Amino acid sequence: MIINVIPPPPPPYKITTVSFLNSLIYFSFFRNQHSLINCREKEYTKFTLFKAMESHKFGMLLPFFLILFVGATAISDPGFSQPARATYHVFVNFRGKDIGPNFLSHVIHEFSRKQIFAFVDYQLERGNELSPALVAAIERSLIALVIFSVNYASSFWCLEELVKILECKERQKLVLIPVFFNVDPSDVRHQRGTYGNALIQHENTYGLAKADTYRSALKDTANLSGFASTNFKNDAELLDEITNCILMKLKAMHPINFKGLTGIEKPFEHINSLLHQGSNDDVRAIGIWGMGGIGKTTVAEEAFYRLRYEFHGSCFLENVREDSERNGIISLKEKLFSTLLEEDLKFDTSNGLPAYIRMRLAYMKVLVVLDDVNDSHQLEILFGDHNWFGPGSRIIVTSRDKQVLINDVDLIYQVGELDFDDAFTLFNLNAFKQNHLDVEYHELSKRVVNYANGIPLVLKVLGELLHGKDNELWESELYKLKKFPNKKIHNVMKLSYDDLDNQEQRIFLDLACFFSGLILKVSYVKILLKNSENDNSVAIGLEMLKDKSLISVSKDNIVYMHNIIQQMGQEIVRQESSKKPGDRSRLWDSDDIYEVLKNDKGSEAIRSIRAHLSAITKLKLSPHVFVKMSNVQFMDFHSENDQDGLDILPQGLQYLPTELKYLRWINYPLKSLPGSFSPENLVILDLSYSHLEKLWHGEQNLVNLKQVRLYGSKYLKELPDFSKAINLELLDVRFCSQLTNLTVSISSLDNLEKLI
Repeated sequence: MIINVIPPPPPPYKITTVSFLNSLIYFSFFRNQHSLINCREKEYTKFTLFKAMESHKFGMLLPFFLILFVGATAISDPGFSQPARATYHVFVNFRGKDIGPNFLSHVIHEFSRKQIFAFVDYQLERGNELSPALVAAIERSLIALVIFSVNYASSFWCLEELVKILECKERQKLVLIPVFFNVDPSDVRHQRGTYGNALIQHENTYGLAKADTYRSALKDTANLSGFASTNFKNDAELLDEITNCILMKLKAMHPINFKGLTGIEKPFEHINSLLHQGSNDDVRAIGIWGMGGIGKTTVAEEAFYRLRYEFHGSCFLENVREDSERNGIISLKEKLFSTLLEEDLKFDTSNGLPAYIRMRLAYMKVLVVLDDVNDSHQLEILFGDHNWFGPGSRIIVTSRDKQVLINDVDLIYQVGELDFDDAFTLFNLNAFKQNHLDVEYHELSKRVVNYANGIPLVLKVLGELLHGKDNELWESELYKLKKFPNKKIHNVMKLSYDDLDNQEQRIFLDLACFFSGLILKVSYVKILLKNSENDNSVAIGLEMLKDKSLISVSKDNIVYMHNIIQQMGQEIVRQESSKKPGDRSRLWDSDDIYEVLKNDKGSEAIRSIRAHLSAITKLKLSPHVFVKMSNVQFMDFHSENDQDGLDILPQGLQYLPTELKYLRWINYPLKSLPGSFSPENLVILDLSYSHLEKLWHGEQNLVNLKQVRLYGSKYLKELPDFSKAINLELLDVRFCSQLTNLTVSISSLDNLEKLI
């Protein structure tokens, strides 16, 4: 239902103005920014860095991290001229000498463990004003954690940061959380004790106006709800409360806004509801199911980012299908559990987990997302039974295939298409980089949105493709899309087709190139697509297509296919023979059919033909035009104009393929079907508005015939012998004005349900 608009990469960091450590954290974060924190790259390096700090060995490791991080990323000065963007969860404002290295290192480690990305500046000696880097860090943070300590106010830079923080609080709704570390909040509020003395010193140095600004900032901040260390038994308890408060603030903030999501709230609320059903002590798995490009990953991503703060550990394992094919399932298993346990794990087998790992996991409440799973065996390996994880754990699995999910998850949520308004907004965000557009592009945009038919991937890809293009190029692209799908979209959609077996692929292509849009009930589709009388594989084939989101079945049992899925199938057939349409298995394009019929280029490869008569009405076809197409099973020439195709067979028609199961020919221009035609395989015959006087001569084997429509055939004078049409269910002879009598054979047809 939704899709994310990925922001441009963040600017490189100006390492000369901030502590080296903070630069490392910044770079390590952004190397993982587009891979959903923690899963593509382990947190092991960052964890080692924190441990080194705590053990005072940071200096020994400095060359190692210099090579590792600076070698990976070019560092330049961006000038910080861009508008503020949410880059950090928390900006920590503190005076390091007061709170000591132990408490601060515990804060950093706890933030890292909870996946809270914080800006912490360790540099004590600075210039006379805040660096652009610090200003930008404050502006790009969601929360400011201000730690007041005994000598906090003596620091000019702490107070300058505080003033900037309050400015951002007013201007961009930055959340401010004060912590009073071994200091009385009233001393901060009223500038008593060390705070009063420090402000006098600042007044003497910088003047009354500057000092009053500081006084006002201290008072305003101290009046906010915060945490006083004296109210807690120890620092660990204080840190716990601070962390939980930040997590709750982040959860309430809707922190994903900057990613440009459209239509996210409804699916997120549904998923959130499913995740929170049941007991807090159970382990629950939720499936997110839908067609390719519909936004399954985005829904899962949104849920992950909003909810991961509630868990002890979390991992978003993306592209399971692709990664398992490239690197093997054991590699994915190692990545998953290394992330959850924050250490580098290796496994010798895909089966189960070592006892010591299971023992540790059993006490962890985790959130795991397994994205784009295409085989239930992958789930068995990656999370076994639900008992691997601790009480309250939640697992989200996205898949195109319902069968992959059905035995391994508790509930399944199906992602649907975007409505027109959300689709229009999403397209505008990608095509114009804003919610509104120029009037001259309004109608063109509507055509693109109608073509996409609610699929976010299509809207995003086409929006980016058309961005900055003029009207002429838009028209050109829209014309091209009528015949050829965008390659990127096609490749994504085709993954579902590639998962089908040969029989399922045949059924899918028949639906995509012929039956989609014919409004046929499932029962008729099953009969028409059978390879033989005893072929019972079509039912399970259709079910597989439905489970893989390639088709849908309405409440009244009509088979439907999304136009983008249909175009993917048609492109697969077109590539069978890109330059010789007569050698393809199925024909649907009017230009291709015109060429094949005009030049007698048909072949035995052709299985179906479907065309609007207006595209070929000027042709004069040979009586033997279908002789080379002896294997055609489905033929449809349709029109809404009763004049189309009347002169198409000036010399008559000598042959129709005996293999025909479905024949619709509106305005059929001849007095009867070819004498050589044997309708023994016909299931549906529709010759509405024809010029027929009679269908055929003599008695025919009609055992497979289910429907006959002769509506509006005003020249029809007689019906054939239907005595052997024992399975006929519908006969429509309305407005056949010259048909005065019905054949007696009709009265013996026990299965005839509708005679109109």
